[in-house]
Amino acid sequence: MILRVGIVYAAMFAASAPAAEPDVPRRVNAHAVAAVEARPRLSRADLAGLRKLDRADLFAALGSFDDRDLSDADFAVRALDLLDPQRIPGLAEARLGGDMDGALAAVFRACRRDRAAPPKTDVSADTLTAAEEVLEHRFSFYGERHQLPPRIDWDFNPGTAHWGHDLNRFTFLRPLTESYLATGDTRYSRKAVELILDWINNCDAGRCFTGSPYVWGSYLNNAIHCQAWCTHLATLVGCAQIAPIELLRVLKSVHDQLAYLEIVTNGHAGNWPTIGMQAMLQCVGTFAVFRDTDRFADYCAEGLRRQIAEQVLPDGVQDELTPHYHRVVVNNLLNALRALRALQRDLDPQTRQTLGKMLHYVQQTTVPDGSKQVAFNDSDPGSPGDYASTLTELGLQEFLGPPSQLGPEVFPYAGVALLRQRQDRGDLYLAFDAGPYGRSHQHEDKLGFWLFAYGRNLVVDPGRHLYDGSRRSYSSYLRSTAAHSTIRIDGQDQHSAGRRDTWIAKQPLDLAWRNADGEVRACGVYDLGYGRDNGIDVVHRREIVFVKERCWIVFDVIQGDGEHLIESRFQFAPGELHVDGVAARTGFADANLLLIAAPVTPFADICVQRGQAEPRRGWYSDSYNKIEPAPALALTLRTALPWRAATLLFPYRGMEPPKVGFAFDGRQAAIATAELGEVIVRCCAAGPADTDAP
Repeated sequence: MILRVGIVYAAMFAASAPAAEPDVPRRVNAHAVAAVEARPRLSRADLAGLRKLDRADLFAALGSFDDRDLSDADFAVRALDLLDPQRIPGLAEARLGGDMDGALAAVFRACRRDRAAPPKTDVSADTLTAAEEVLEHRFSFYGERHQLPPRIDWDFNPGTAHWGHDLNRFTFLRPLTESYLATGDTRYSRKAVELILDWINNCDAGRCFTGSPYVWGSYLNNAIHCQAWCTHLATLVGCAQIAPIELLRVLKSVHDQLAYLEIVTNGHAGNWPTIGMQAMLQCVGTFAVFRDTDRFADYCAEGLRRQIAEQVLPDGVQDELTPHYHRVVVNNLLNALRALRALQRDLDPQTRQTLGKMLHYVQQTTVPDGSKQVAFNDSDPGSPGDYASTLTELGLQEFLGPPSQLGPEVFPYAGVALLRQRQDRGDLYLAFDAGPYGRSHQHEDKLGFWLFAYGRNLVVDPGRHLYDGSRRSYSSYLRSTAAHSTIRIDGQDQHSAGRRDTWIAKQPLDLAWRNADGEVRACGVYDLGYGRDNGIDVVHRREIVFVKERCWIVFDVIQGDGEHLIESRFQFAPGELHVDGVAARTGFADANLLLIAAPVTPFADICVQRGQAEPRRGWYSDSYNKIEPAPALALTLRTALPWRAATLLFPYRGMEPPKVGFAFDGRQAAIATAELGEVIVRCCAAGPADTDAP
């Protein structure tokens, strides 16, 4: 119904709007403005119909016009209708007087506002080199560089799958702009403008709904590059490095892409629509000259409110359950808030409150020294966020809690437990992932954990490496159970992917959380079956206990029928790992971890897998497109179920491990050290079908 209204509107527009006289400046087309203001709000539900529209109706659905084959004069007459004369002093008068040059100059002044040419700044040699590379059409993203010809095909990709997306995101504008500001060399500034105009001239917006590999293959590309265009052109306009008619062509393209984003983000879910909406706000906040400024701002403000209400769980965790994409959504909200304030608006109170909870989760999933973010699901461990300056700028300093507020805590919808010291008392830290699979960007990693102590990341989650389907990418391995610190059964991984109904918690999970008597405890269960068909009916229960703020014990209980192969895995950070019987220890100079395994039935094989190719085992990705060997400890046995084990994780300073005794009788574990004396820790992980110790 909505789409039919849009088509009728387009036909009415074509019938009622007077034809423009070629090369003759004219007054504002009141018919066009009224019709466009009345256009309906479309969504992803209308995409099938939008793909069938002819060009005139498609551009009408975008509130725009087809500029193909128009002269500059004809283009300018039509494009000025996309702008708001009330936001552009002098525009209406110039148009009424038939002064096209004056109209373009008014637009330029409105976009320039009070942006004076900034003073020269320093620039690094690497940035200058990157700018020179772009001048020669050598583009590099995440360490992967390719030479493109003088005429760029923006849908051509000579590299891995994501490279073509990165090309269309225009991150190369930064070194060009920074190099121009530092040197005054207009080769850099003009190249930035020329590349933007080249994309506009060669990437037909009439294909936006039918798609293409990269130009119209992911709306993230459009959102990210429109934001980049506006950000860098704001500087270049201030330096008079773009001609008024060039600026108008960019504004027209940005308008059309924002109208496209308004449709394709409407009805979508996950972090993507928040990226699209904040980009729309950034664009209209930077150049608040569009006729549709309020329309776009209203849509984004309401859309973000709705998205955050739907995709952020009651405990403040975004439902993809990956700290990386959780931070992406936090960043999107902060960028949106900055843009809204430029438009004399703000986030609604509920979204603002949720943002505070989300920032608290960011703090809790950043290790105590700030060096890494916990990498559950698709995350880059080496890219933690630092929000202090941004929150100060936005007057939101209260959203960053002091170290005394960062301590043991459970997030019951995400299923994440922090078994850690309070940060103002020490840096022993373990993050336990006992939660569901999440909306997207998932790993088969339930009951894994990240451990940090004495300034070092010791047990890690493996990262994501590269979004590419080729053998070069390690992403498939890094998503597997084999890449994480948890248990495999009969050589098979977990398969939460096969149980979509469990991906997002609808109620708070019972993690048996307890913080008392010198112990912090949390317990989780994986009970969805192992193997691609979820056919191995075995249940894994894991309880982790933080003992006297000094060490951790991991209790594992495997339940089921018959005999099974159990493979208990621990993924360590890159470095040395020394194994002596059932004990393993890292080999760093400053701080280390001693692991002692105490199964009720002994392991038959204990080995270290590091950088193994077939099958892949023992790899770690600290950042995108980076992969390196890292030791994984694999302990295996075949045994009848039920089976139990306890594993001691004892961090220490220096290279010399302390003398530690550790034993487990199936019900309780005993630790003996000179520092702690003898400590007895009871295992509470038994399920209802396993009340008796073996």
